[in-house]
Amino acid sequence: MDEKTTGMYRFGLVGWPLSMSLSPRVHALFFRYGGIAGEYGLYPVPPEDFEERLSMLLEEGIDGLNVTCPYKMRAASVCGRIVSDTAVPVVNTLLRREGVILGFNTDVTGFRKMRYGMSLCEPFFVVGSGGAALAVDGALRLEGSECTVFCREPGKWKGFGPAMDLESLEAVLRKNAAGTVVNATTLGWFDDDPFPLKPDLLRNRTFVDLNYNPGWKFRNDLRGTSERVLTGEAMLVYQAAEAFRLWTGIRPDVRRCLADLEIR
Repeated sequence: MDEKTTGMYRFGLVGWPLSMSLSPRVHALFFRYGGIAGEYGLYPVPPEDFEERLSMLLEEGIDGLNVTCPYKMRAASVCGRIVSDTAVPVVNTLLRREGVILGFNTDVTGFRKMRYGMSLCEPFFVVGSGGAALAVDGALRLEGSECTVFCREPGKWKGFGPAMDLESLEAVLRKNAAGTVVNATTLGWFDDDPFPLKPDLLRNRTFVDLNYNPGWKFRNDLRGTSERVLTGEAMLVYQAAEAFRLWTGIRPDVRRCLADLEIR
């Protein structure tokens, strides 16, 4: 999409629920850096209205939409075309071009850039089976990185390679002394959520929680030990920058945004 010469951009996020999101703050900074007018709204949409409401928002003049839980695997149904450098069956970014709704997955780019920006090391152990796990798996497979996915129902996994049962995660980690464990589940949205690993199995590893609820007790307790613990704000900023580029043609200053938001 070419940069507008008049008016202002209208972007937004669709999900259910949308109790908290960093995206409006991120895009407000991107608008400011680019010296352009725009707004980024939150659109909570219940499951029974998803496809209809998504199409209506784009038809009513929204220039671009992000899609979050629980809709990343449903968003493809409204797209006339999926644009991707991987075969990830998940869409999180939409725009309308010449009457056609295009779907992208900017989470793949977001995790790849976070991986190198934060120096995340192989092997990767990804916990989850939804849209976030698929994006992480796609990003790592694209780079040829060593990656194993663990989930409750491996037979339903739609990623690049086979997944392993979640119950085998502990045994696999005991055979590997280092690496990065990625929480790509919704565990952590609530402060008292458990996680299917004992903290001692994360020693000498990096634990990446793609959520960013500041009150999650399990993750916060890890920070009191020697483990390296990261949250998902950096990935969110990187993927938001890619979406902003697709919508406006402008590449925002990610390093400046991370600094302004005090994300390390």
